[in-house]
Amino acid sequence: MHRLWAIMVKEFIEIRRDPRTLGLVILMPVLLLILFGFAITLDIKQIRTAVCDRDRTQESRALAESFFSSSYFIAVDAEACGKEAALLDRGTASVYIEIPPGFGERIASGHLAPIQILLDGSDNNTAGIASGYVEQVLRDFLPDRARAAVPKTVEVKSRVWFNPDLNSTIFITPGIVGMLIMIIGVALPAMAIVRERELGNLEVLLISPVRPVEVILGKMLPYGIISFGVIVLTLVTGATVFHVPFRGSAVQLFGQTIVFLLATLGMGLLISTIARTRAVAYFISLLTTLLPTFILSGFIFPVESMPLPLQGVSFLIPSTHFLIILRAILLKGVGIEAVWPHTLILLGFALVVITISVRRFATRMT
Repeated sequence: MHRLWAIMVKEFIEIRRDPRTLGLVILMPVLLLILFGFAITLDIKQIRTAVCDRDRTQESRALAESFFSSSYFIAVDAEACGKEAALLDRGTASVYIEIPPGFGERIASGHLAPIQILLDGSDNNTAGIASGYVEQVLRDFLPDRARAAVPKTVEVKSRVWFNPDLNSTIFITPGIVGMLIMIIGVALPAMAIVRERELGNLEVLLISPVRPVEVILGKMLPYGIISFGVIVLTLVTGATVFHVPFRGSAVQLFGQTIVFLLATLGMGLLISTIARTRAVAYFISLLTTLLPTFILSGFIFPVESMPLPLQGVSFLIPSTHFLIILRAILLKGVGIEAVWPHTLILLGFALVVITISVRRFATRMT
């Protein structure tokens, strides 16, 4: 244990003496929150939509079909009535539309025809655009002679769950957390181990009593601890400055963050066994963490709107699943029952990567 502690202390000292690393760890979370704390408008398609038709008339069926006649909405549950909480909590649906009884009669008679629309506001960008799409579908659904009287014929009551104000920062903050942990958990450990190889310190370790597992843990644990500090710093900044909610369990967040960290640290170790120089390690880390997280993980661009091949690539990115977990815990306050599939995927990814990385690292040290 004392050997492991000595390596960890050595790593913390090197981090403290590196101003670039300190700036990356301390300043980047706050800077990213400020830079990305603005509204982002994107064209969104394939919005997961559940329709509850309690009227079951020709008019109500025609209205439901009008939503799915375009590429903007996709049906996710044919029997959605009474399941709005489960559908939105689990992320199965982003839009829930309920057509009440008597809708057809009210349309025919020209009376108010209320329609309930629930939107998943944990993704404010999708919710805001989906709301506009819904209103456009309703306008196109009405006969030409009645379009001018939409407010008098159809009354739409929309409520946004989880993010009522559609604040973009509330949506962006979990993405920033995931991106920072990917950078810290992959790039920094990889470059730290490669640095030891460049300086010839790994050869010194070969003739020391330190075992390979102690070297691995001593190099990885400091960045795991730093990652938790980054999460706290980012969430505190988001809560105090931008009023980002924390509706879930801190214990659950802690546990599932550990699973994600295992995956990221394993990736960093794997890169360190491939790269020969810090520049190469940084370049590989950039290609495998920052760019995929920013573009393909759902950080900003919805995964559902991507082509199928890119959706497959997104499925293999750990941050894709961690962002879903983060938004579910922070914004929805749901438990493990709503996100356990993503947790299992992260755990499986971590086990595979760590197994491969440890074997390669041990081989290089023997």
